This record gives sequence, structure tokens and C-alpha cells, in this order.
Amino acid sequence: MPPPLPPRVAAAVAATVAELVAAGTSGVVLLGSQSRGDAHEHSDVDLVALGSGPEYTHRQLGGLLMSVSWRTGDAVRVSFADPKLAGSTVPGWRGAVILHDAEGTANELVAEAGAWRWSDIEGPRRAWIAGQMTGRAEVVQRLVGSLAAGRRTSAAVTRNRLATRLPVVAAVHHRILYDSEHRLFDLVADAMGPSWRRSQDAALGLRGEQLPDSCRAALGLYAQLAPVVEPYLTPDQQAVVRSAAELAWAAQHAA
Repeated sequence: MPPPLPPRVAAAVAATVAELVAAGTSGVVLLGSQSRGDAHEHSDVDLVALGSGPEYTHRQLGGLLMSVSWRTGDAVRVSFADPKLAGSTVPGWRGAVILHDAEGTANELVAEAGAWRWSDIEGPRRAWIAGQMTGRAEVVQRLVGSLAAGRRTSAAVTRNRLATRLPVVAAVHHRILYDSEHRLFDLVADAMGPSWRRSQDAALGLRGEQLPDSCRAALGLYAQLAPVVEPYLTPDQQAVVRSAAELAWAAQHAA
């Protein structure tokens, strides 16, 4: 169990839960850093209200940013079955703190999250990875073209797409569950190995890399991930991904 909420947070949560119950929610759960007990002074408060309502709302209450999302039980279950979302949604619900549960749905969802396994979505997992790598081939070509043409803004934006999205693909490949996006990149680097970590750090500019170097590092992420996920690809997808990986590899080592 997480430690008790600080009084200021507890008061804001209690007031918000009362409002949500009055608005018709059947359940309220606390997720995120406040539920894990590792919140800092600038952390927001993440609440999920079960039922039909605004997808996301934000407001300031007692000096805290309150983030409320309305979800039906079925919508939460859909996220458990989505390879992109499951890695963070499942551990979030495993650690959820139930604040109100008039119909027992919150307890059911916590139990389902606890019983969930990657094998439950093996087919969709493989198909999602294949689709992501095939789609990212176009991003690789765009980044190489932007670098060659000296389009710095386009190159920077495209680099960021690879540097921030390929780790999610790698996480799904390695069946990684992460209760915080802050931990995602380190967990992926641990799973992929030192070469990936060096490329990832450089792509994110952690050592002050110049734009061309960080772009080439992002291309290196694609080149490293492509052969790892090749067993998931159809022959047509293999041709696309191999071509993009060769282009990424050549561009990475061009300097």
C-alpha cells in the first residue's frame, strides 16, 4: 500500500471524488505517482471516473493540478487489449487506489489487470509491431532527406518522432510493463543493450549532441530494431523495413 496522501492532496482528492459521485460516476480510482507514493511537489493528481463524461478535464484545486478522465469499464478493457496502451495501462490499474466503487467495476478492473498477461494479446502485439516498423520506414526516409537538404527544423521534428516512438515499439517487443513513462526509456535501454542506450541518449541530445549527430543516432535506433522484429513481418513488410534499415545504417555512418 502507498503511504497516506499528504493532507493538501487528500483534501483535493476528497472534494473531487464528491463532485464526481454527484455527477453520476459509479467509481473513482487514483492512478499515477500519487497512487504509487512517489509524487513530488509538482506532480498532478490523476483520477479516473467510471462512467460517461468528458474524456479529460483539468483544473487547479488547492494549488494542485487535478487531471480527471472518464472511462467506461469496457473502454478500460479495450486499453488492456491494445498493444500500444497495455504496457502502461495494465500496471497503472494494478496499482490503482480505489476511492469509490458503487457497482464493483473498479475492483473487477484491478483484478483483470492483475491477471493480464502479454500472451493474452500475442497476435495483436506482433501485428502492431510490424505495422509500426513498416510505417516508420517513411519517417526514416523523411529524416534522411531533411538532413541531406539541410532542413534543420524538419530534421529535428522527424528525429524526435523516431527517438520518442521507437522505444515504445521496443517495449512492446520485449513485453515491458512500465508504471511511469519516466521509466520507459531506461527499461528499454536495459532490454536492448549498450549500443541502443548510446544511440538513444544521443538521439535525445543528453550529451549536447549537434543536430546531425542526434539525427543519425535516431536513425541508428531504427537500424538496430529492424532485425530484432523481422520475424513479425510479412514478406512485403520485410522488404520495406530492410530497405529503410539499410538507408538508416548508411546515413548513420555517412559522417
